[in-house]
Amino acid sequence: MQQRYRRVTRLTCISALVVLVSMALATPVRAQDGEIADVPPVVITGIGILGGFPTGEFGENVKNPGVGLSGFVGYMIPRTPAVIGLDLGYLIYGHERRPERFSLTIPDVLVDVVTENNIFSMNAFLRLQTSTDPLRFYVEGVVGFHYLFTSTTIEDIDRFDDEEIASHKNLSDFAFTKGVGGGLLIELWRGGEGRTPQNRSLRTVSLDFRMRYLDGAQADYLKRGDIVRRSGTAELNITKSTTDLITAHLGIALDF
Repeated sequence: MQQRYRRVTRLTCISALVVLVSMALATPVRAQDGEIADVPPVVITGIGILGGFPTGEFGENVKNPGVGLSGFVGYMIPRTPAVIGLDLGYLIYGHERRPERFSLTIPDVLVDVVTENNIFSMNAFLRLQTSTDPLRFYVEGVVGFHYLFTSTTIEDIDRFDDEEIASHKNLSDFAFTKGVGGGLLIELWRGGEGRTPQNRSLRTVSLDFRMRYLDGAQADYLKRGDIVRRSGTAELNITKSTTDLITAHLGIALDF
């Protein structure tokens, strides 16, 4: 059943990829005769809010979505629809906070004990992107890794301060990933009228919406509530499975 689900998901992503690749390749990348010359951008970068939705075996074990931040930088290969780049993401998919006595010998001081389940991701991507403004569609293939880790931190109970007193990493593991994605850039602002090949000022500011399917290898990880505390000891209920993830990015993109 899992294999069938993964095949259907991949076929859906590949079908969408084929359609969007055709759109990207069919869009001209140079200005036509008689149009005002434009200095094409070379660098595109951006940052935004990241949502993560576990799927497959990972989704069966982790029921709640994750939220975090992501950012990227890419090089736009001249006279082609291709962009190569690197992006980073950070997701929290589990969070627990509880008050505790600081110690048995200092019972009159309370602290907050915070446990978080996290995913740090790094991906190299190859993107094909249309050049027609104000709407630009793109598709991409990605390869990288997930770093899954759970950490527990002791913090000051003052919610306006949250000063860290001590911390410990309970569990961590790596999982290699590969996947496909697609997105839309909606132009919000255009400038750079004085741009030249030597003076590449900010050209456009765009709203960036992107979806990805990431096929993650097996890894060990903890879910919310998987640290069981008994009689002064902590037991870890470790889960091992594939780490497939669907991500959604909403942010701002700048090109220069």
